[in-house]
Amino acid sequence: MNNELGAFREDAERTKSASSRLHPAILACVVVAATLAVWKLSDVLVLAFGAALLALLLRGLAHEVSRRTRAPESWAVIPVLLLLLGSIVAVGWLFGAQITSQFNLLAKDLPQSLAQLARELGSSWWGVWLLGHAQDVNLGNVTAPVASYAAALFGSVFRTVAYVAVLLFAALYFAVQPARYLEGLLRLVPAPRRRVAREMLELLGVTLRRWLIGQSITMTVVGTLTAIGLAFLGVTAPLALGLIAGMFAFVPYVGPILASISGILMAAMQGPVMVGYVIALYASIHFLEGNIINPLVQAEAVELPPVLTLFATLVFGLLLGPVGVLMAAPLTVVLLVAVNALYIEEMLSERRVWPSRAKSWDVQRLIKPAASPPAHAPTIKKIKPGTTRSM
Repeated sequence: MNNELGAFREDAERTKSASSRLHPAILACVVVAATLAVWKLSDVLVLAFGAALLALLLRGLAHEVSRRTRAPESWAVIPVLLLLLGSIVAVGWLFGAQITSQFNLLAKDLPQSLAQLARELGSSWWGVWLLGHAQDVNLGNVTAPVASYAAALFGSVFRTVAYVAVLLFAALYFAVQPARYLEGLLRLVPAPRRRVAREMLELLGVTLRRWLIGQSITMTVVGTLTAIGLAFLGVTAPLALGLIAGMFAFVPYVGPILASISGILMAAMQGPVMVGYVIALYASIHFLEGNIINPLVQAEAVELPPVLTLFATLVFGLLLGPVGVLMAAPLTVVLLVAVNALYIEEMLSERRVWPSRAKSWDVQRLIKPAASPPAHAPTIKKIKPGTTRSM
């Protein structure tokens, strides 16, 4: 009997040790499988993130409409969306033909500008040196991945229309019923950590919404100033170049530099003096953006650290391609909020450094405490059986 009991204990210990060795292996397999799934579904995840960003913008505008009209925020989302789509259609109807012709003019004149710039560089010793080193770079190998990605993304009209439709409908559903999806996401978090996760998500939503509003104002101001300045200088296609500058301003620090290239190339057709004027114009607008526009806007929004934004643009661009460059700034906001809320505040028990508590805005309004009974609420006394209430 003792021998059988000893053998049974040995079998149990061996089974326990084997299971303890098996758990880390299973966990490692799950982590690897999840990483591969995220990598394969990166386009879908980025599309969902873009829908969440658009939903935050719609919800923020609907909040302002609701605050002024006393209508429920969920009902105000649809008029806001219709108003935005109507504004886009109106701008396209008023200026669509002019903008299209200017973009066609850009596509026609940019190659000629490059050729003329190469001829002018060849007339100086430093230009000859620069062109000689530029010929050593195989631009075909550099631009082939970007070209193939763009062809795969925009080559199919049906796929592009489908992506835009999914983006709009998902953003509409997110904006109309945000609590439904928020509660579903919180169900994945263990109950003891659910309160912390809720506060972090609410802080993230407010921060992203403020960043989007601030960035939209910056994009509008930069695009308008660029178009007006180029039209004043007499550069070809100022509306198209201003639209490019406004759209590229969505990518902080890197976008304005990339947007200035097309304007400088178009100015090259009008001589080196015009090139100098256009470079001075772009530099002035970039200076105003960094020292006047952004400080005024970000005083009510959020400001990303410049160096971190540059490296994040590089990292997400390498991981996700051009879409990663486009989404680098909002993804950096997500990472900063997560690190500050979950690591610095919860694990280290220290005061977070970004976003500062002075810029927490209406997070306390979103995190509503449990409702307490009013002070004048009557109290009900329990009456023991067999007794009568005195009058």
